[in-house]
Amino acid sequence: MIRILNWLKERRISDRRSFSASLESGDRGLHYDAVIRYRWWLNLDSLAPRPLLPDAMVRNLLREELGGVARSYRVLDRSAAQDAMNALLSRELWDGEGRVRTEAHVRLRIPKPTRRVALQRAEEETALRSSYARESVKLDLLLDRLTDPALGPVWWVNRYADLQLAAGDPKAKVESILGAFAELQKSLHAAKLDQATDEKILVRRKIEEVFKIIEDEESLSLVLQVMNRTLDHLGVRRAGTGEAAVNGKESTPAPGRRIESD
Repeated sequence: MIRILNWLKERRISDRRSFSASLESGDRGLHYDAVIRYRWWLNLDSLAPRPLLPDAMVRNLLREELGGVARSYRVLDRSAAQDAMNALLSRELWDGEGRVRTEAHVRLRIPKPTRRVALQRAEEETALRSSYARESVKLDLLLDRLTDPALGPVWWVNRYADLQLAAGDPKAKVESILGAFAELQKSLHAAKLDQATDEKILVRRKIEEVFKIIEDEESLSLVLQVMNRTLDHLGVRRAGTGEAAVNGKESTPAPGRRIESD
């Protein structure tokens, strides 16, 4: 008899209900208006104490679950957010102790004031990204100019000529300008080396480029001898590589010298 009464009570309270909730989106300070329709059933086989206010517990559970999804989407991505929430709700939800089973469906809407703010933010972000992109292009071109061995110093002197050469000894002023430019190029060069790993690796890359364009065997032999001495001086050659081979190519040993092999 008690089981029947519990079943009838469960059927009575499991009718579909609804409530409204404000769910914060991925845009800080902007919220979705959500209408959540739900129903729940008590788990009569659970050994945990029955909740005193199951309806309130279910609403809180739904707010927490859907709020986590809402924060992953921008306000203007309402459709995607709603689909993700309903995908989550397509499976049964249980409370942590398995006392109540919940089914639900959610619909989202964006209030007009919220939409206006979101659109304004989107426009400002687009303008800011465009500004950063233009500035990046400008800085890249400036870097090319500063690292140009011929035009760089000329451009630098021309830029500061009005300020530095208006008074005083022109020679001293030019030396000062070029000294400042040399320090700047030194810093830029160091930054480039940090990006391209190590100066010795850069040397090896340049050497390999030279090998690729040399076709005459006699010229190649002479170049290899010079390169071997350079690599020995820099300590760049791979371990186990003798003077007779650089980059996989044989070189002619210098007169009066002999290459020993194990």
